[in-house]
Amino acid sequence: MSDPTRKAGWGTASDGSLVTWTVSEGRRGRRWREVIARDGAVVHALLLETDPDGRFSHMELARADGLWTFHPEGDGTLHGNHVDRSEEGVRHVEGWPFGPDDALVLEGSPVGTAAAVDRWRGSVAVGGTAVTGGVVIGRDGVLRREDALTLERSSVGAWRVGGGPPVEVDGAGLPAFPDGQRRPLERG
Repeated sequence: MSDPTRKAGWGTASDGSLVTWTVSEGRRGRRWREVIARDGAVVHALLLETDPDGRFSHMELARADGLWTFHPEGDGTLHGNHVDRSEEGVRHVEGWPFGPDDALVLEGSPVGTAAAVDRWRGSVAVGGTAVTGGVVIGRDGVLRREDALTLERSSVGAWRVGGGPPVEVDGAGLPAFPDGQRRPLERG
């Protein structure tokens, strides 16, 4: 791989949240990280990995409602858990349908949206859509399976997943915020 992407940045999301992010690319794919802060408090911290073809491969999420971990299995299913302080304590996800092109979507995550649409950038024209299955982690902590999740491309860089807010990405698929700043992760 020539010139792997290794960038860091920050900016303000459409809801006013401060987003700090990194993307590191290597032979096993991309590792996307994001911290969302609102009113000086962390809303969530995300680690999301995609394979070299841009397909979802692993996620770890920390937020006030607990810790979330997910990964697809080779048999076409999603596995993981949500650890919280409820009576149950650990909710397991085992065997949820999850095809190779399915997306894992975190509501309120511009970096998660950028990662979800990354594999579609070369095949969906401006004004076009792609439909895939997926699993959505709601802002309210509800996990739901979507058999027809729509990825809409309204301009060269603007994407919307499942009717969520639009997210801008640049030509390399990285998050682009109107007030955003960017730096290399490695010293050059």
